[in-house]
Amino acid sequence: MTPIEINKVLHGIADFDNSLFDEHVLGVSTNSKEVGPGFIFIAIKGSKFDGNNFIHEALDNGAICAISDSKEIEYTDKIINVEDARESLGKIAANFYNNPQHKIKLIGVTGTNGKTSTTLILKSILEFHGKKVLQIGTLGVIPNIINEDFGLTTPDPLNIFKILNKAVEKKYDCAILEVSSHALSQKRISNLRFDFAGFTNLTLDHLDYHGTIDNYFNEKKKLFGLVKDAGSSLILSDTSYGEKICSEYANTHNISLDNNKADFHCSNFALDHKGTSATFNFKGTSIDISSKLVGKYNLENIILAASIAFKVGVNVNDIRDGIASCKSIPGRYETIPNKGPAVIVSDYGHTPDAYTNFLQSIRQLHHNKNIKVLFGAGGNRDQSKRAKMAQAVEEFADLAYLVPDNPRFEDINDINNDVIAGFSKEIFKVFDNRKHGLLAALDNLDSDDILIIFGKGNEKFQEINGEKLYYSDREIIEDFYAS
Repeated sequence: MTPIEINKVLHGIADFDNSLFDEHVLGVSTNSKEVGPGFIFIAIKGSKFDGNNFIHEALDNGAICAISDSKEIEYTDKIINVEDARESLGKIAANFYNNPQHKIKLIGVTGTNGKTSTTLILKSILEFHGKKVLQIGTLGVIPNIINEDFGLTTPDPLNIFKILNKAVEKKYDCAILEVSSHALSQKRISNLRFDFAGFTNLTLDHLDYHGTIDNYFNEKKKLFGLVKDAGSSLILSDTSYGEKICSEYANTHNISLDNNKADFHCSNFALDHKGTSATFNFKGTSIDISSKLVGKYNLENIILAASIAFKVGVNVNDIRDGIASCKSIPGRYETIPNKGPAVIVSDYGHTPDAYTNFLQSIRQLHHNKNIKVLFGAGGNRDQSKRAKMAQAVEEFADLAYLVPDNPRFEDINDINNDVIAGFSKEIFKVFDNRKHGLLAALDNLDSDDILIIFGKGNEKFQEINGEKLYYSDREIIEDFYAS
């Protein structure tokens, strides 16, 4: 990038020494090892590392200055004290990349389940309407305009602003962001202002980080305080959490599948194994839609995406055709082609509620099938949901294969024992290797079975002992039937 005057980069951050006035900034980083001459270093205290321990390394590497909120270090002309380093990081990133958030329409979607599906459906609608759309979320950056993988649903501020800056350069009209609770808690998006925001739902997840469901919700709802005065929030309001957001924030519109008094509501819906049809009612305007996406929970995702598109200004014909053109969601209710006798479906679902919603749909649509479920709980994450995952599986499944998901640094036997505690019946087989469990499941399928594979979706890795090891459920299935 072209060097930027330091007073522009640090505008609104803090006072700094006159000796820095003539400096020009070439880069910004939170990693001291990436710092070189002309860089600003921001010291962030994280769960594993404290950036304050690396300030002098960054200065030795040529940093113009370091930014810190620590009360335990000695401040100098080159170490600038701020009240909140995370908040300052967002402001500095915005300034460094010339505030691209003001030059592109921003749409954020939050919630426990359905964020990825909603954003993909919305992207399909907006593109059908002729918009050039960027998506940032669980599936990465689509299209990947900077050829980087961040490994986070919502990237850190430096990368968000880097992506948005590139999107502005490439003349994108809209950017749709999946917004995680971690991102809100860690102020990754605190310097963004959204034109529109959507809420899907809130269910048990991430309590290892947030502690309680109330804390989790309080972080999620922060997104709606970042909506512009002239913007709108679209809220699925069939739960108490959705209702609360509607009552607390201005310019909200409630969306419901069941309440015909909602601003946007659904009627005449029909669900089968081939897809979904319904009538959407937008304050006096109605539209009949048809989608190949299956299940009531996907109908919720569709109407949320459609409602946001309507507020953006998309006409109902383009909304209808954009929904129809969205054929599938990678890793979400994705039928895996195979030469075997059974139907095999993969889904990214990893919460008890996601399991319940998905399996309930499967049971309704495939009532004559034996449901077999392969699943596992992630390590070093919320332990409170593990037994509940088993309970959700047991309610609908005839047989379960318990396998590793991403064990991370946790012993797989400890994880499995937590899950097993939720079973009341001996309907499960336990494996300490995901591939072995999947092969056993495939080896015992017949024409009356449907195999549901939870957790990985289209991911191609497992996190084990600090390493991301290549792994693909799909490729194992393909190899099994090719042999």
